[in-house]
Amino acid sequence: MDNKNNNDPNRLITVAIHSFDRAVELKDTLEEEGIEVKLHNVNLDEKVLGFGVRVRIRERDLPLALQIIESPETTSSDRRTVLLPVDFSKYTLKSVKLGMEYARRSRGRVVLLHSYINERRTLSLPFGSDRYESPEDDFKDIKKDAHRRMDEFTQLIQEKIKAGELPKVKIETKVTEGIPEEQILHFAKKYDVSLIVMGTSGTNRRRQNLIGNVAGEVMDACKFPIFTVPIGMPDIGLADITRVVFFSNLIQQDMMSLDRFARLFNMRGVEVTIIPVIDKKDRRLVDQSLQQLAQYCREHYPECTFKTKRIATKAFVDNVSQFIIDEGIQLIAVPNKKSSIFSRLFNPSIAHRVLFQTDTPMLVVPV
Repeated sequence: MDNKNNNDPNRLITVAIHSFDRAVELKDTLEEEGIEVKLHNVNLDEKVLGFGVRVRIRERDLPLALQIIESPETTSSDRRTVLLPVDFSKYTLKSVKLGMEYARRSRGRVVLLHSYINERRTLSLPFGSDRYESPEDDFKDIKKDAHRRMDEFTQLIQEKIKAGELPKVKIETKVTEGIPEEQILHFAKKYDVSLIVMGTSGTNRRRQNLIGNVAGEVMDACKFPIFTVPIGMPDIGLADITRVVFFSNLIQQDMMSLDRFARLFNMRGVEVTIIPVIDKKDRRLVDQSLQQLAQYCREHYPECTFKTKRIATKAFVDNVSQFIIDEGIQLIAVPNKKSSIFSRLFNPSIAHRVLFQTDTPMLVVPV
């Protein structure tokens, strides 16, 4: 936290980290709306403002600041791009529908991305072999088939738009060769996307679906919000989501994640249950921090209802899954904090562990 008094609405919090030029541009934009802004170096050893510059504001100004930052007038056209990885399966239409709904709401566009793998390229010659059969003809067939399937899938979407089954938004398509998760991360960075919407296998499903297999890998490595859509998710739209679970590490960045979540979805009438995920043993301190976060939410989002819930750490994921069923939760929101590769191997993130164990969609916001 920036100041000792966590209840002080005037304490400084970091709303963004940019290069110097972008930080100054954002500072000017916010100050035009009456928001006081201070710029600080990420590296405190530097005497002048350099590449890593923190844009800091008063906590009380956070909702307005983020609304300005995410608005179509402030955000570039690319930043309003929704990336939709597709594998042409029937259930891919679920993620496409939700992605297109969000794109329409944000006055943006969608990019349909399909990546294919030419397995012949990955094969090595046997030791002592002096012959190599060129895979070029096979590769041309694979590439041609991928483009054909994308054309057919796009045509299906256009037909559904005409029938009123999907919202009308600008659509761009990309067909590329490569490992799916690597291509998704590449194009997300290229377009500086506002959201990635992709499918997962869901409860009691064998993870045979290509997109479902890579969702966890993308989630761990991605710097952009990801909305995961299980195959067993009920056929609902974004406007139908009214019961949400928000996992919290009880840190400052969680407030920024929550504010970003609030702009991704219509919060009016939504009931949000905040569940702490923290290793601290001091229950009193955890409860105090949890109540402070809930109070912040009630003050800044009076159109919503906020509750808190402690889940026993023993069999945590199973208990959470049961809570989701009992309470009719329609969306899981997770501020996914990056950790080292060793930490992920032995203690996977909550988002990763829950990902394939529920038919409830999940919004993962990196912090």
